[in-house]
Order: sequence, then structure tokens, then C-alpha cells
Amino acid sequence: MASESGKRDASKPVDSREGRCPAVAQYGYYTVRGLEPGKLMKWCTCGLSKKQPWCDSAHKGTGFKSYKWRVPEKPQTMYSICGCKHTKNPPFCDGTHVNLPMEMEAKQAACPKKAEHPECCKMCTGCGWVPDF
Repeated sequence: MASESGKRDASKPVDSREGRCPAVAQYGYYTVRGLEPGKLMKWCTCGLSKKQPWCDSAHKGTGFKSYKWRVPEKPQTMYSICGCKHTKNPPFCDGTHVNLPMEMEAKQAACPKKAEHPECCKMCTGCGWVPDF
């Protein structure tokens, strides 16, 4: 979500402009250590990746894209990387997951595409619903 200046509006979730709701990979953060300075990382924004918190291209066909983030040249020892995919400061956890379970439950219950969920093969981008695997 880049503005005309090319910078992302940090007050909005990663995907809010497109109106898509990511699946929640986990209600909490991933503790990540040992990142290589200067390395370009691709954070999963859809919640479907099997290599959380990083992207494995599972988003294909959903309209989501990975969020590219470069590890600082002087990296921290440890990072708290968002697992719920609803952070306003990607790829870092901002605590949004604390109140998210009830919000997601309500969003999925009110989803206008709810009747289509059983036939959905990947995810509902309207409410973040994914089939049970």
C-alpha cells in the first residue's frame, strides 16, 4: 500500500486498500533470530504460507503479494515478526492479535460470501476464512 510518495501508509493494514482480509496464520508473533544483514526477506501477507512467517508463494490467485523487507545492516539479535497478518507495522508484530480472534469470528459470521465457503479451494479474501485441512 504505497502512497504517491512511494511510502506505505502505516496507519492501515497491509491489504486494506484492496479490501482483502488475510487468513490468520497464528494469533501471536514469530520469534526470528539469525537473519543475515542486508538480506531481502519476503513476509507472508496472506497467511497461507507453509514457511511462516515468510512467503512461499501460496498467495498465488488470491490477490495478495509478499511484503519485501530488507534486514538492516546492523540487525537486532531477535525480531518479533507478525503472525496474524493484520499488523499496521509490517512485518513486525504490533499487538493487533490480542483482540483479533473475536473480530475475525464476527467478520466470518457476517461474510456475504459465507455460503460459498465450502466450495472455496484456497481462502475467502473477504473475511480470511480458510478450509480446515
